[in-house]
Parts: sequence; structure tokens; C-alpha cells
Amino acid sequence: MESPTLFQKKFGKLYKIIAVTAGVYLGFRYALPLLAPFVAAYFIAGIVRPVASFLYHRLRIPMSVGGTFGVLLLFCILGAGAFFLARLLVEQVMRIIENYGGYRDEVQEAAERLCCRVDGWFSLKSGTAGRLMDTGISRIGEMMSENVLPVLSRRSVAVFGAFVYGIAGTIIAFVASVLLLSDREKYAERYRNSSVYSEIKQILDRLSAAGVAYLKTQGILMLLIGIVCTVGFLFIEKDYALLLGIGVAVLDAFPVLGSGLVLVPWAIISLLKANYFHLAVLAVMYLLCVLVREGLEPKLLGNKIGLPPLYTLMAVYVGVKLFGALGVILGPFGLVLIRAIVFNGCEEPG
Repeated sequence: MESPTLFQKKFGKLYKIIAVTAGVYLGFRYALPLLAPFVAAYFIAGIVRPVASFLYHRLRIPMSVGGTFGVLLLFCILGAGAFFLARLLVEQVMRIIENYGGYRDEVQEAAERLCCRVDGWFSLKSGTAGRLMDTGISRIGEMMSENVLPVLSRRSVAVFGAFVYGIAGTIIAFVASVLLLSDREKYAERYRNSSVYSEIKQILDRLSAAGVAYLKTQGILMLLIGIVCTVGFLFIEKDYALLLGIGVAVLDAFPVLGSGLVLVPWAIISLLKANYFHLAVLAVMYLLCVLVREGLEPKLLGNKIGLPPLYTLMAVYVGVKLFGALGVILGPFGLVLIRAIVFNGCEEPG
């Protein structure tokens, strides 16, 4: 029989885990939206700090000047890349809009052929599957007009507000990251003598390392999957290869969706149309996407953030359930933060 002291220790640890988990959830839910620009500034400063330190120690350029240069360089690189991709995507979207009539007729003809095959497979009266499909499409259109379109119109103001908030937050993050770089020693000296400085520093260092590792891993995976899909789509839809490749790469980052949301139905349609070349290309693309994510993600991510692959997958799933799309990032961050706080200075469970 366990002694009361050991019993109390175990339940004390359980209460601490519950309290810390609740605190992290409330912080992500309510405090993080208010502090998001400054959290971003903390990570930006961590990325740019090596450049600023190099300029300071080698060329004696002040940290404020070197930090400003480094942050500007980072923003320019990201902005130029985003502008280039956005321009290509807009061109391909406009091309889709211009050719909408042709695509609509092609889809309608393919649907009619498929309905004829369904009638033959199930010995139905000619036109039965077509009428069912028309009824389903009409109901979907009614549902869209009744439910989806009003929501989109109401959300348009919110989307515009979010866009303005994003611009303001970017400016604040830029200024805050420069200030963090230039006055880093002052902030460190001010809080170095605090009784909780070492514990907080360990938690922040660990969270920062985990954050950089996670973002780097997702960036590498999305880049590789985007390249695989773009090259594959060049054999199928050359005019929209980049748009489709980026779209599948983004979907693949979400565990609930994945690249199969696009590639598997497309492969099934190709099979029904007896287009075996497209089927083979899509099958190879899907296989490569699965191999890239399942093979590289545990090696790139699990060891660096201190989470086994199963824990990482569970954290992503719970994060998506609680926070939506942002849960892909917030879930693993939250688990790393909880472990860092609860087991700081103690031996962690395996």
C-alpha cells in the first residue's frame, strides 16, 4: 500500500497538470490574440539575432541598426516571395474564371457519362442517376443561397477588419522585434535578478526552440509536397499547376484534411473516365505526399520539440478541435509549454 506522502505527491502533480493545462488553454484562447504581434516579435528577434550579432561583433554596427537591417531584410524576403506567389496565383485564378464556361461544359459532359454508367451498373431506367444528381445539385444550390451566402456577406466586414488588424499587427511586430534586438541586454539585466528569471528563461528558451523547429519542419514539408504536387500537376493541368500544387500542400498540413482530400477523389474520377495516365500520376503524387510527411515529419519534428510522434499527432488533433486551423500550430506549442512548466527542473516522463 502506498504511503500518504507518495499519494499526495502524485495527486499534487495531477492537479498541477490540470491547472497548467487550463491556464495554457485560457491564455491561447483570450490572451494570445491580444499579444500575438509581440509573440511574433519574440520569434522574429530570435531569427534575426545571429545576423545582428554578427554585424555588431565583426563590423561594430550597433545592435539597433543591425537589428533593423536584419528585420527589414527578413520582411523584404518574405514579402517578395509572397508577392511573387500571389501574382502567379491571381493569374491562374483569372485564367480559371475566363475559361469557366468551357470547364462547366466539360464537367457536365463527364457527369452525364458517369450517370449513364451508373444506370447501366445498377440496371436503372435511363436517366435515373441524372435526375438524382440534378435534384442533389439543386438542393445544394438552395442550401448555399439560404445558409452560406448570407454568412459570407455578414463576414465580409469581419474579414476586412481582420485584414486591417493584420497590417497593424505586422507593423507592431516589426517595431517590437527591432526594440527587442536593440534593448535585449537591458531587458535581460532588468529581470536577471528576479527569483523566477531562470525558470521563465528555461521555459521561453524551450518554447522558442520548439516553435522554430515546428515552423521549420512544416515549412520544409509544405515546400517538398508543393514541389511534388506542382510537378505532378504539370502533366495533368499545366495552366494551373502552381495553384493546385500550393493548395494541396496547404491542405496536407491539416491532419483532418490532407492531400487525399483532393488527390483521391480526382483519382477516382480519372478511373471512372478510364483516363489511366491521370490516374497513375495522381496515385504517384499521393504516395509521394504520404511518404514525405510520414517519413520526414517524425524525424524533423519529434526529436527537436521533445515530443514523440504520437504525442505530436494527438496535440495537432486536439489543437484543431479547440482552435480551428491555428490549432495545427497551437496544439504542439501548448503541449510543449505544459510539459516545460510542469516538469521544469524535474525528470519528464518518457
